Amino acid sequence: MKIQRKPIVQESSQTPMVLVRHRKGHKVKRLAEVAIVILIVASIFAGAGYWAGIRHHLQAIAENQELKEQLQLLKSQHVELREMAAVDRHGSVLEKKATEHVRQDNVLLQNKVAELQEAVSFYKGIMAPLRNDKGLRIEKLSVQRTADSARYRYKVVLTQVANNSSYVTGSLHIRVLGTSKGEQKALSLEVLSESANKDGAKFKFRYFQDLSGELTLPVGFVPDQVEVVAQSRGKKAMRLERLFGWKIEEIASDVGQR
Repeated sequence: MKIQRKPIVQESSQTPMVLVRHRKGHKVKRLAEVAIVILIVASIFAGAGYWAGIRHHLQAIAENQELKEQLQLLKSQHVELREMAAVDRHGSVLEKKATEHVRQDNVLLQNKVAELQEAVSFYKGIMAPLRNDKGLRIEKLSVQRTADSARYRYKVVLTQVANNSSYVTGSLHIRVLGTSKGEQKALSLEVLSESANKDGAKFKFRYFQDLSGELTLPVGFVPDQVEVVAQSRGKKAMRLERLFGWKIEEIASDVGQR
């Protein structure tokens, strides 16, 4: 008797399939839910961005206000500093002016003191000379430049020392010694001055006298020395000669005739 074998059925390795009943509108619902989620997320981000923008705007407004206040403060400080600087400059200018004024006053006082000391020495030399030479004396010569470079003012001071009981009279002669084109020359005052003459300048005094005038040097003449000759008249007539170096100086004081 033949035995029949039952066929062997092998199990399939594929995932078993489940049949689900198709429902209309299910896909639409899912899309709607996704859209709602997207809208919610977008709203959240939009709200966050909006509030962040507002916060940034408010912060910018606050910083701007603070900067305005700082700017106003700096402007005020700038005005104050400018006023202080102006006061300092004004004070410095006044101080400089005052200092310069004091300096000029000191210079004037020193010059005045020097003039007075010179005058005292001058008068003492006349009334009580230290030397034994008495009578007529050629005291000094001053030469001063004028606006014309070739024209000069001169002044000779004559004194009568310790013998002032009578007047001394006489004449004064002046010559300028120098060189012209390499040659030594001596030019008399009557050649150099229109107001001078060959008889010389007359003098008459008891204590002292200034003899002054102007002279013009010729072109090319280089002065070196000035020769002054004083010739007195009378019983005690005497002739004095004195050489002075050619030196241009400012006349400190004018001694008048006595």
